[in-house]
Amino acid sequence: IHNQLMTAYNFTAFHQFEMATVHHEINLYHYSYPPVTALVCIPFGLLPYPLAWFIWQTGGWLAFALALRRTGTSQWGLLALAWPAVFVNAIGGQNGCWIAAIIGWALLELSKRHSIRAGLLFSLMVVKPQLGWIIPLALLSSREWKALASMATGSAGLLLTSVFISGLRPWLAWHERLAILRQVILEDGTGVMHRMISIFVLVRHASMSVVTAYAAQMVATLIGITLLVLIWGKPVAFRWKATALIYAILTTTPYVSDYDCVMLAFPCAWIWSTADSNDRLALGISALVPITAAAIARGTGVPLAGLLLWGVYLWFARKILLSGPNTAPVQKTA
Repeated sequence: IHNQLMTAYNFTAFHQFEMATVHHEINLYHYSYPPVTALVCIPFGLLPYPLAWFIWQTGGWLAFALALRRTGTSQWGLLALAWPAVFVNAIGGQNGCWIAAIIGWALLELSKRHSIRAGLLFSLMVVKPQLGWIIPLALLSSREWKALASMATGSAGLLLTSVFISGLRPWLAWHERLAILRQVILEDGTGVMHRMISIFVLVRHASMSVVTAYAAQMVATLIGITLLVLIWGKPVAFRWKATALIYAILTTTPYVSDYDCVMLAFPCAWIWSTADSNDRLALGISALVPITAAAIARGTGVPLAGLLLWGVYLWFARKILLSGPNTAPVQKTA
């Protein structure tokens, strides 16, 4: 695994590996994930590529669909099949369904007071730290000490196991590549900006400087954190807390793509049945973001989808923080 990881962090060598796998010329698809990701993906690497691809695609969707089923919505199957981000994710063979499944299952376990299991599931987000970093803040705000400790223990265990198996060199190589990828994908990003939905990318491609873009993202992140902390410290129904966390995950990071929006199906499943017309409009906008992001960005030259998602987050945050018990019922203690 050590040598294979070193290949993954060498652009030229990884491109040769990709072409040898698919047996024809393709563009370079870089590997930007930390070495710990390889640890949880080992089973796929042991299979022939076509079979691994099939299990990756169907397994991720099935895990996501079964999590939706547990939300109690009667239309979980239709929602899982028709959710727009699922198609975006499938076309690119991305990990959006797997990440959504992790978040969804963890929140469901937490809602049932299975704190340790929830924390262990949350710990799997070390594979995508740019999305998982905000989760401990929510757990801390809600005094979910068991889940927080479980998440920390699970994350540390995965990281230490990764170092034990592959050593430190892949981690150093990954860290070295981050600077390159940050410049190419975020600070320049001309080739992929239409797939990105962050405030940073919006400001950067609105003819603003890199410094201005970082400043705007910092402000957006601080606002998102503040809202999340206030909501998770408020005694409201768990489905509203979970909704706020998912929107915060997607809006407080500069590195987020359209396929990451698969997880937005969970707020729709949780609150659609009790939502008013404005709430349903907000949920509808969220659903359309991943399939309109690229078209809007290519048509206008500016990736405006991130602004739409931010507007929805602010709408729900305002509703939760200012609502009465009829809109956001008080959470019952276990």
